[in-house]
Amino acid sequence: MPENATNETVSADRLVDTLFGPRAEGGRTARQRAAADEELPDYLFNVPDDASQAGLPLIRVAHYRPKTIVQEDVAGLIPYLDELALFERRWGFVKQAGDRESWCARMDAEAVPVLERLTGLCRERRLLHPRALYAYFYAAAQGETLHLYRENKQDVFLSVDFPRLKNGVCAVDKIARADSGVFDTVAAVGVNMGRSATELAKSWLNAGKDVDYRFLNGFALESAEAMIRLAAARIAREECCLGDVHFLGTAKTGDPAVQSALIKMLNAGAIDIAFSRNYLMMPEYSALALVFPR
Repeated sequence: MPENATNETVSADRLVDTLFGPRAEGGRTARQRAAADEELPDYLFNVPDDASQAGLPLIRVAHYRPKTIVQEDVAGLIPYLDELALFERRWGFVKQAGDRESWCARMDAEAVPVLERLTGLCRERRLLHPRALYAYFYAAAQGETLHLYRENKQDVFLSVDFPRLKNGVCAVDKIARADSGVFDTVAAVGVNMGRSATELAKSWLNAGKDVDYRFLNGFALESAEAMIRLAAARIAREECCLGDVHFLGTAKTGDPAVQSALIKMLNAGAIDIAFSRNYLMMPEYSALALVFPR
């Protein structure tokens, strides 16, 4: 990788931190918070679970005013990649029985070189053009459903259901209740990685280069999610939404009704996200997510 990206090179030692032992609990959340913590005061972190948004010294932000992020260098997304998802789920490097050192050596020998080659290829041929759009919306919850409101705080433009886990916890439990007369702020993010990678990946697939296709396709999909995490770190620095990131799917996953409503309110067409005649989000390597306030 180029000299100016050496601090972003993935090492196997860092990779196994997310794969083994108690250190895995930190994972990408720890990296997100570390990125945000560079410009945030300590009192914004380690907030008790029952704390309300109103009790935090949060900055007021402009609602319904989308902002755009352009990430010129794809290597800047590497710190936000979920390596476990990329290596195992996308690329098929299945974790086998063995100690930490064995897994570290295997990833260093097999997976990390692929990641470095793909990153270099994408930079040289400009295969990925990461762009993100985000905006803040007023929100409230009813049961397990999150409602996002129009600017008048009366009309709901999107409702998203969240599962209640076996332990009784639901992601929207910390959001202001719809009958309380109080509103929280939730950030929405749309990401578009461009069309160049799609065209090359399809050409490789048609040529029978299945392995090359799997590597590029998986890297582009995970890079889209990494771009969402990068946007979430930017949002955190604005000191309004510091909570979890909830992904709403990519072009081939997620609820089209949810995606279409959010795309419209985000004005995501500004970064060329749209819907095809088959009611699929396009381009292929695009994604949507919500960032909660706490």
